[in-house]
Amino acid sequence: MSTGRLAVFPSWGLAILLFAIPVHLAAQVGHDPAKSPYRDLKYGQFVSFTAGYFNGEGGQIGVGPHDGKIFTLRHEFLADRPFSLAITAGYGDLKRIIADTSSVASRPQFRGPVKQSVMFAEGTFQLNLTGGKTWHSIAPYIGSGIGLAFASSIKSDSSGYKFSTKFYVAPTVGLRIFATPRLFIRLEARTYFWSLSYPATFRTDFDGSGPLQPVLTTPVSKEWVTSGVYNIGIGYAFHRPF
Repeated sequence: MSTGRLAVFPSWGLAILLFAIPVHLAAQVGHDPAKSPYRDLKYGQFVSFTAGYFNGEGGQIGVGPHDGKIFTLRHEFLADRPFSLAITAGYGDLKRIIADTSSVASRPQFRGPVKQSVMFAEGTFQLNLTGGKTWHSIAPYIGSGIGLAFASSIKSDSSGYKFSTKFYVAPTVGLRIFATPRLFIRLEARTYFWSLSYPATFRTDFDGSGPLQPVLTTPVSKEWVTSGVYNIGIGYAFHRPF
């Protein structure tokens, strides 16, 4: 069932934004280049692998994909020093609830959670808040991903509900922490927004035989849901900027 949680950026995401903007504006003013905390990014392409937790709702009755593990592989490159573009592929080992519309009880019954696999394909636009530099080896960023999510079918679900393919947007805040000019750690928080479409049977008497309680708590055909994700991973930089 839905947990009723609203996935939003954690408070440290706002702190990153408020901190990094003046850092970027300050640039290297007043610093001896040899002693400056700022260092140029020597490479312009980055590959990173992250693992995270997908902390979602699944809609008002939980039939959409929600809580579980997510893994992503990202190829990012500097389009211009303050900006990056990236392509990302991901896999989510998530969960969902099944609504049992064949029940003879006076109320709809639910089963699960059951496993729900979801594949992600995404393009990302990223604003690097310290430009083409790091500050004390840290490079904070904000951005947004736009992509498609593809869910596996569940044979045991005969309710008529299907997640199918969903368009989503995913605003993001994060940090890259460089251990060397090539190796870095990525810390990231993001929120996925997508809509769930419900079959007509969910909005009426669930067995069609009389004035029984519908499956949905509110009779909507579509519902926008949010899911927060917290990622950590490692990355490798290569190829000089272009």
